[in-house]
Amino acid sequence: MAQATILVVEDEFITGADLQSKLKKMGFNVPLVVDTGQKAIDAAAELKPDLALMDITLKGEMTGIEAAEVIGRRGIPVIFLTAHSDETTVDKAVRSVPFGYLIKPLDERALKTTIQMALYKNEIDGKVRERDTIIQALINANPEPMFILDQNTNVLVINNAIASMLTSGASVGTGLLLETLFSGGLISPALVGAIRDHFFDAKPYQFEEECKGKWISYTITPLTDKEGRVERCAVNSHDVTAIKRAEQTTKALNQRLEKEKQNLIMFEAMMNSMDDFIIGTDDMGMISFVNEAFIRRFGYTLDDVKNKHISKLQDPADHFAMDQNAFFVDKKRVWNGTFTAVNKFGLKIKTLLKSSPVIQDDQTLSRVFVLREKLN
Repeated sequence: MAQATILVVEDEFITGADLQSKLKKMGFNVPLVVDTGQKAIDAAAELKPDLALMDITLKGEMTGIEAAEVIGRRGIPVIFLTAHSDETTVDKAVRSVPFGYLIKPLDERALKTTIQMALYKNEIDGKVRERDTIIQALINANPEPMFILDQNTNVLVINNAIASMLTSGASVGTGLLLETLFSGGLISPALVGAIRDHFFDAKPYQFEEECKGKWISYTITPLTDKEGRVERCAVNSHDVTAIKRAEQTTKALNQRLEKEKQNLIMFEAMMNSMDDFIIGTDDMGMISFVNEAFIRRFGYTLDDVKNKHISKLQDPADHFAMDQNAFFVDKKRVWNGTFTAVNKFGLKIKTLLKSSPVIQDDQTLSRVFVLREKLN
């Protein structure tokens, strides 16, 4: 507390000088003694003292109480000094919420103790205000509605998102209640019910609801005192409409994929039930599927021929156009003809070939070859 700067406001010169001397001996810096309320306000603005000792009765039209109200708004604590201890004077002084009240003549020990307590309290109050400012800034960083309320449904804190939706005149500290938010259409009946049902829960409670075409996720978080008792709760909301829509889209896609998977299984079963040799390729002839009839007759498994060009199965003496150039030039036509293939063991297999392109959005995606063995 040493070296704190104190502004003395006293209209009696001798009393003011004596007080200044005593304070300096206590280790305080007392650069100035003023005798009017306006001078006190001007000096406080210039010196920015740590504390003001204010006589209630001053020269001029302004009282010490009026001057203290202006100085106090700058965050400077004020201790009142007065020779009057009547109830009216004390009541007026107390209403201005001073940091202390001393009756003249002053007791030095009481004076020093009161100053030290006032300086300490102001320091703590400053830290509390700083903490509250940080908390409010963090709350306002959430772009979606958030508020804190007590057990009696008094709304204690709101962020800018919800403040901007309040009707004119409604704000924290003016009797703002949970019911006010509900009646104003700011929160839903489901949220009101959830708050009442889960206010005293030991853990945060979360739920979602669809409201006015949007999906909103709510979290009701209990706030406890040092004894662990729930005294307040914080309510956060988050618009999850985009997430819900993405989930619905993903669900629809998964259902579609599952249906296509079932179709593929059915298609494969159909192909395997045929006696003809079925070969599936991409649009350039690289093999991606063979049926069981092919495997039995040719001796190759799918792994043996997968990603190999279908022309690798062709007898070198066969003249059917099956090279990569044919796939490039003749993508969209159905191919028909005779085709001689060679199986894994070098046996030539003469077949009747039909190949159809699989086309989507005017683009050839793949080809299906059906080979029927010629028995003569």
